[in-house]
Amino acid sequence: MTGLDEASVGFFGDDVTLAANRTQARHGMLVDGFRHVIADSTVLLLGAGDGRWCHAYAAAGALRVIGVEARRAEVARFGRLPEVGLRSRIEMRCADPQEALRAEAAAGERHDVIALFDMLEGCADLPGLLSMMARLRPRLVIVDGLFAVSEAPVLLMEHARRPVCGAPGLRLLPSRGAVALSARVAGFELDWIDWTMLEVQARLGLSDYFQSGAKCRASFTLVPALSPEGS
Repeated sequence: MTGLDEASVGFFGDDVTLAANRTQARHGMLVDGFRHVIADSTVLLLGAGDGRWCHAYAAAGALRVIGVEARRAEVARFGRLPEVGLRSRIEMRCADPQEALRAEAAAGERHDVIALFDMLEGCADLPGLLSMMARLRPRLVIVDGLFAVSEAPVLLMEHARRPVCGAPGLRLLPSRGAVALSARVAGFELDWIDWTMLEVQARLGLSDYFQSGAKCRASFTLVPALSPEGS
């Protein structure tokens, strides 16, 4: 469970049904819907928490999953997760995710799938981050996090409940418009995941994906854009 999941359970209460439904729905939207790409792939997961999402991608058929998490305590918790025959395909690294991404790109590594959970908060150079991901030549990028609800390419500054990227009390949230522009600059095609596909009774524990106001949790995918010739 990532810090995101822990915070969400606290936000909505500790009701077991809410937490279970949230986990099931998010796995369905962020993992199961992409099994056709994940199967037999290599996955780089940035913001891996204690590795539970690594398990999810390995269970979906990934041959190798590298999870990167900056918090040492979270990485240590990976060893306490139940062994379900997937651990040999998972490598957990304690490192700054953006530094790890930069190192992978510099080494000429390639990953079929890149997943990011709450990794765009505080990123002032979003085009640069996405361009760095493009250097890893992924077939698919899956992103989940908080975004400013604006089609203008802006960054929303707000008070944060926890320190983010070395700036206590403040965080930057990219807008939907900033994501769209950055994706285009980096050579990706953007597709926002439609959470409204979930029926109302299936949205228990997921109200942050449907909230109104200046920000909202959302998810999107990126795939390499085709050249003008379609090649």
